[in-house]
Amino acid sequence: MAPANPQRLIGAAVLSASALLLEIVLTRLFSVLFFPPYVFLVISIAIFGIGIGAAAPALRPAMAGANRLPLYACGGTLSALLLLAFAVLGASLDLQIILFPLLATPYFFFGLAMSSLFSQSPGASRLLYMSDLLGAGVAALIAIPLLDRFGAINAALVAAMGFAIAGLYLVRRRNRWIVALCIGLSALLFGGNLGAPFLEIDMASLATRKAITAPLNAGGRILQSHWDAFARTDLVEPGDGGPLRIYVDGGAASIMPSAGARQDLIRDVGFFPFATEQPERVFIIGPGAGLDVYFALQGNAKAVTAVEVNPASVALVDEWRGLNGDLYNQPEVELVIDDGRSALRRATEDYDLIYLSQVVTLAAERGGYALSENTIYTAEAFADYLARLKDGGQIALKLYDEITLTRAVSTALSALRGLGLTDQEAMKHLVAIVDEKSDPPIPLLMIGAAPYTEDDSLVLGAIAREIGFRPLLLPHVLARPPLDAVDSGEASFATLVDASPDDISPPTDNRPYFFQFERGIPKTLIPLTIVVAFVILVLLALHIRQWSRREAPATRLMPAFFAMLGLGFIALEIYAIQQTRLFLGHPTYAVTIVLATFLVGGGLGSGMSQVFFRDHLEARPHLTNAAATASIAILALAWSLVWPLIAQELLAASMLLRFSAVIILTLPLAMCMGIPFPQALDFIGRGDRRQVAVAWSVNGLMTVAGSVVAVLLSITTGFASVLWLGCVAYVLATLILIFVHRQAET
Repeated sequence: MAPANPQRLIGAAVLSASALLLEIVLTRLFSVLFFPPYVFLVISIAIFGIGIGAAAPALRPAMAGANRLPLYACGGTLSALLLLAFAVLGASLDLQIILFPLLATPYFFFGLAMSSLFSQSPGASRLLYMSDLLGAGVAALIAIPLLDRFGAINAALVAAMGFAIAGLYLVRRRNRWIVALCIGLSALLFGGNLGAPFLEIDMASLATRKAITAPLNAGGRILQSHWDAFARTDLVEPGDGGPLRIYVDGGAASIMPSAGARQDLIRDVGFFPFATEQPERVFIIGPGAGLDVYFALQGNAKAVTAVEVNPASVALVDEWRGLNGDLYNQPEVELVIDDGRSALRRATEDYDLIYLSQVVTLAAERGGYALSENTIYTAEAFADYLARLKDGGQIALKLYDEITLTRAVSTALSALRGLGLTDQEAMKHLVAIVDEKSDPPIPLLMIGAAPYTEDDSLVLGAIAREIGFRPLLLPHVLARPPLDAVDSGEASFATLVDASPDDISPPTDNRPYFFQFERGIPKTLIPLTIVVAFVILVLLALHIRQWSRREAPATRLMPAFFAMLGLGFIALEIYAIQQTRLFLGHPTYAVTIVLATFLVGGGLGSGMSQVFFRDHLEARPHLTNAAATASIAILALAWSLVWPLIAQELLAASMLLRFSAVIILTLPLAMCMGIPFPQALDFIGRGDRRQVAVAWSVNGLMTVAGSVVAVLLSITTGFASVLWLGCVAYVLATLILIFVHRQAET
């Protein structure tokens, strides 16, 4: 068997880095081309290719030959380039049936190459696995600067080049020309596209009809674009004489106020709480292109804190300051680039108005964001907002349609019940109106720190009607069905929730899907659920085949062991990312820091086990490995208990300290998670190296299945279930190893 020399270790690291970088970049690219549920589908199918490729050497052992490794690396480069060209140049074509195999092909070659590397050197599995995870960890860290600097398309070209560069460390003399050709081709495409872009997406002709396509097809034009790790952000002149608009990933418009359009803008229903209450101190979550800041200044606010999570939107408003009146640099305005709720929890002030205006950037296509987590619209978030209001202060939410208004009412009532109020008492804190002139009608919900009096309701109702808005809920005055029964005390809101065909229950931090109204499994995930069920059946068939053909219990049970490792790893990773999002203040930071910590920590754990625990692992491999898997379950549970306490204490700390806290607390768990997989590969590879390929395949396929199961659990029961999924998987892995050890001793 070929030794794992330094060249091979570097090659494995570069291969892994290229594969993960491509995955991250494709997520950004497809977020522009498609809606999030579809992005989740296509990326899962792409990673599915790893399992298929990894299984190939088990079926045909000759495919694991060392001389083929550079060919697999070049295959990754060429297939990634083909995929990118088809996705970008064919964005206007509805040909997803072709896109699916193209997506899986680079990962097929990656799985084939990694499976071959491990099959050739099972005794060096720990060092190879260390290189694999360290390479992926580095990719997680460099993905953001690459996307910020080059955008998604050029970053994808860098990832494609990375596959070929890995081939340099795996090549033998006779195949060097192929590797050099692939590096030269990808470098030429990268340099050419930087200098004179020829790979560009035509946003006007997207096959997926996003909000940006309509104004572009009606004579509008893109004035400026930014593409970074957060999103593609476009400034569009609509062509109808209206104000400029900012679109994020092609989603619904955020309006940039200008001198010529301002009289029309102040009749927007979003201006209502500013005009009626004249709040002095305002906190705005998601100001986008600046309209909400303009409303606050028109309402004579003395201090406006505006928190925007997308830095490109802020940059565009600043660059076009001559048109919008330099909104973000007014003396009353403090602009913060952060997650709105996270910034509010760290603030030291109380406010007269906390304002959220259609913060998710896809209004008309709300269904496309059904699977997007949104922790600013949870019951705990509303409780945070209420806690930061001055006496007489208000929360105002400009929503999307009737069902989002209903769910916002449900969430507000849940937060108010947390303060000890009954539903009937809580209803006195709510005012709702709707602008029926817009299409669709746009509702506004106001939540008072104190109950609204009858005089308050009469005044607000009169002003709303004078402007042309229709009141829906005015305490002591008006409550339209079915809220009238709750307002009168004849029914609780829980009764309405149970009777509704849609899920209008209040979202929570544990289950933060405000825009998911379907009960049970979302329709958009049913095709992927079917695919996952098929994968699990295939894995079960493989396991039965292994059981019938192998006499040793260890070999029989090892496919199930590797399946549990794949399931447990991805579940705990997803749980940790979700738990740290609010603390770190930006979803991109959470994904990057947690993903890098899990990967680098796992790599370090794998490497350290080779140095410090090798004698124990070789003397009693199953029991020592069982101790590692059991430790993972225990550490994960301990982390889930300790993390909320630490996060609360460090909420107002500097970003550097918060990053450090996540890394330090997560690293021990990550290091333990890097031990079981390579140790088990070493064990099974000594008997039959084809089993290494089987292990890689089963682990990869179950990782995809685990990610889907984790999402389904988080939607239906909450993220706490994802934690238990991961812990149970590692406990089952522990029991398998204990059983194998006992069978080996008898």
